[in-house]
Amino acid sequence: MNNADDDYARMYKFVPGSTLVASIITAVALHYFFPLTTVIPFPYNLLGLLIVGFGMYLAFQSVRLLISHNTTVEAGGNPSSLVTQCPYNYSRNPIYLGLLLIALGTATILSSLSAFIAPIIFFLVVNTIIIPFEENRLQKNFGIEYERYKGSVRRWL
Repeated sequence: MNNADDDYARMYKFVPGSTLVASIITAVALHYFFPLTTVIPFPYNLLGLLIVGFGMYLAFQSVRLLISHNTTVEAGGNPSSLVTQCPYNYSRNPIYLGLLLIALGTATILSSLSAFIAPIIFFLVVNTIIIPFEENRLQKNFGIEYERYKGSVRRWL
C-alpha cells in the first residue's frame, strides 16, 4: 500500500459514521425548518422505529461477523479475509445497508417529505464515494475470489 492509499484509508475511516450523523441532523433540520407535506401520518410513522431497529441490528451483526473473522471493520481499512456468510451473501455492504435503513427510519418517524432528502444524500455519498474505494481495495486483496463474489451478490440487495 502506498502513501496515497494510506491517506485515503485514513480519510475514509470516519466517513460512513459522520455521513449517517449528518444525514440524521439534515433530516431533522429539513423537517423542522423546511417542512413539506406529511407523507406518513401518525401512528404509521412509528413504523420508522422498526426500520431503525432493523438497521441497527443488521449493522451490528455485520460488524460482529467481520470481527469474528479477524478482519477490519473500518471504512478504508485493509481487509484480511473476504466474508461471504449471511448477511454478506445477500448484500456486499450490509453495514451500509443497515446505516441507510437507520437514516430511512429516521425520515419515516419524522414523516415529512423534506426529511426523506437526507437518506437519499446518504445513499449517494456511500454508493459513489465510499463503496467504490472499498471495492477497489477488495479487488486488490482478493482478486478472482472477489470477482466471483461480486458477480453473485449485489452491492445493496
